[in-house]
Amino acid sequence: MKAPAWSRLLFTVSRTLSVIDRTHQIVRDELLFAFLTPAQRSALTFYVYERTNSYLDGGDLFSHGLFAWELELLDDARVPRSGRVLLGAAGGGRELLGLEKRGYDVVAFEPVLPLVNSARQVARRPSTVVLQASYHDLVEYVRGRRGGPLDDLKPPFELCVLGWASLSHLTGLGEAVETLRAIRAIAPRAPVITSFFLRVEAGSPTRGGARKLRGAVRRALAKVRREEVPEGLEFFTHGGFTHAFSRDELFQICENAGYRVGYFSQSDYPHALLLPVDNGEGSAHGDS
Repeated sequence: MKAPAWSRLLFTVSRTLSVIDRTHQIVRDELLFAFLTPAQRSALTFYVYERTNSYLDGGDLFSHGLFAWELELLDDARVPRSGRVLLGAAGGGRELLGLEKRGYDVVAFEPVLPLVNSARQVARRPSTVVLQASYHDLVEYVRGRRGGPLDDLKPPFELCVLGWASLSHLTGLGEAVETLRAIRAIAPRAPVITSFFLRVEAGSPTRGGARKLRGAVRRALAKVRREEVPEGLEFFTHGGFTHAFSRDELFQICENAGYRVGYFSQSDYPHALLLPVDNGEGSAHGDS
């Protein structure tokens, strides 16, 4: 029996549109990788989030509240049950509201204004502070810059939480290390709860045609791009630029910043608990 002509035509058109869309995404990504600096990548990511509603109060992601893995880390015996929490990349306030409900005093910062406004609106505790600032601003604050958006930070902190996967939005070489070092400087004894994207292992299946096209476009742009494209760099229409770490890369970043990994999970939402390394401790490796 032969499929109806209209169904075969619909399938052919759909497949053609899928190929066109995938081709467009690959060319778009490679052009962005080739011509944007790390600072410009961050600026475009902020622009993307200004136009994304899922993280705002009432949005799909906001409504989840704290995820199960976040609750498990907050219940870890090594995490303080009270005190001041520094919340970086706070988004629209999903984590902020959950931390408030657990009794923490929260100082949060977020670079994207619509998200800042959302976080300020959902805050319930008088002690909560929400500032408009980025991880770059935090690094500059620790370096001694004043008159900036984090002048009201007022350390110390007993716990630090990095907003969902925000560590992976630090795409420049060394940015993640600089940020974690800055956090360590203002909260030297505080554990850090963080999440991130992990790279797919080299042996995982990848569509051959897409891989070949990406390689061809990348080679064509090799002579004009600003720098080598870091392995793990990605761009998402609704999430901007991200860096997917390898496991070893992530552990090395933590070690270079003065932390050991007290807990590490490669679940659907990869996450870790980072513990400051005391003088004399040497390994960044921990439980998994």
